[in-house]
Amino acid sequence: MKALQFERSVTKYITTKALSTLSKRYKASASPLSFKDGVVLDTPDNDFIQTNVTLSGICGSDLGMLTASSSRYFEDFITFPFVPGHEVVGRADIDGIERRVVVEPVLNCIVRKISDPCRFCQIGEKDKCVNLVVGCLEPGVQSGYCESTGGGWSEYLYCHPSQLHVLPDALTDEEALMVEPLACAIHIVKAGALGDISRIAIIGSGTVGLLVAAALSKFRPDIEVISLARYSHQQKVASGYGSSIVKSNDELRRLARGKTRGVLANGRVTDGFDLTIDAVGSKESVELALEVTAPGGRVLMAAIPKPTSLDLTALWHKSISMEGRYAYGVESVNGQTRSTFELALELAPSLSLGDLVTKIYPLEDYEDAINHAIEAGSRGAIKIAFDPSTRHSRTPRKVS
Repeated sequence: MKALQFERSVTKYITTKALSTLSKRYKASASPLSFKDGVVLDTPDNDFIQTNVTLSGICGSDLGMLTASSSRYFEDFITFPFVPGHEVVGRADIDGIERRVVVEPVLNCIVRKISDPCRFCQIGEKDKCVNLVVGCLEPGVQSGYCESTGGGWSEYLYCHPSQLHVLPDALTDEEALMVEPLACAIHIVKAGALGDISRIAIIGSGTVGLLVAAALSKFRPDIEVISLARYSHQQKVASGYGSSIVKSNDELRRLARGKTRGVLANGRVTDGFDLTIDAVGSKESVELALEVTAPGGRVLMAAIPKPTSLDLTALWHKSISMEGRYAYGVESVNGQTRSTFELALELAPSLSLGDLVTKIYPLEDYEDAINHAIEAGSRGAIKIAFDPSTRHSRTPRKVS
């Protein structure tokens, strides 16, 4: 089959890392990722279902990997070579009927067919699964990072039945592509125990930041949300989800002061927001989040952080709590426990998510696609995707 395959190569990793310090442009010729026609993927187990890929998105975590700017933390939990792509819409045979499906990619105890699931999987908290390297699969945290399953940047991958969610007819493929990141956003909102918080700042208005704003608008419309959005297309979408907009770090600082009785001391605010959500994960965004959060408040990491050195003095001085939020599992809704993915599928039709998909590329044009995703903000884009069945790029028709 046709696929984009990522191999372990120290030389190419070092070259890519060096090039990324000189330019933001991705160079396919220097990358461990390459296009291949003839990749053979064997089913990892008889229970796994071949899922033919319709669309697969490019995520921020993928870009960090491809530009060698992300942490190497996950290297011990994945197998090479692997096919990337964990945001996947496809078609699969479900009980003898071909169905459109969206993939829930986390490779938890159920997927790995572990007879004695870990204490987290037993209660549905699959995001916290500890069995990442055992069971019937090779090591891998998600589909798209595991040699056994394959990933979405290919013509097909293999999925456990528990990973497949049948799509309603009313949801287009482009809308369905946003279900996985929407589930992440819902988990940030629902698992964050927001309580009586009255005001939240979101730093960053890429896919994650925008979908967090969308989830807040549906689940906690009582909370005032301020989104830091640098580009006009991001500002339009965030505003449509009910956020107030700031366009720069300094504007966010001034608003944090204006909303409280804090003082600006040499440009730094002493009070701030009850909760700040960092949807960027850079040194600058983490330190800004700590700076504009109120004493006793919280900072929630919604994006995979880049390895860096940080000044954590504000964390100590203002008694701020900092926590991470990964993937999805189950949520408490009106006293009931619900799957995050089920909530995302219910919420998706009301959010015009297909409009967030900016352009779709063939696998062969992966260098152009990846550069488009890297330059998304300046090029007016939000989500870039692959369609393995096509040979020509296209712009999806907007619903609105």
